[in-house]
Amino acid sequence: MFYKAQKRTNYWAKIRKKAPKVPDITCPAIDEVITKIEKLVDKNVSKTQFRTIERKMEKLRVANEKLRDSGVYWHDACKEVVRDLLGKKKTR
Repeated sequence: MFYKAQKRTNYWAKIRKKAPKVPDITCPAIDEVITKIEKLVDKNVSKTQFRTIERKMEKLRVANEKLRDSGVYWHDACKEVVRDLLGKKKTR
């Protein structure tokens, strides 16, 4: 019994070791860029240009959130596959 649990743990650790690190949440950086550009509206950037940039930044925010959610999904799916392959009962 212990052997299977150890084998699963070792296998999962090997997979995770090669995984790229998860980046920090990017929303604060996006908010900061939007705020800085907003301050330039009166000086160098027209309101139309600002709205265009703001829309692009919001699309980037949504894409980042979807990418993060996708990473969580695949992490959980892979973990379940390792459990299934190596005989661990589901704990949910």
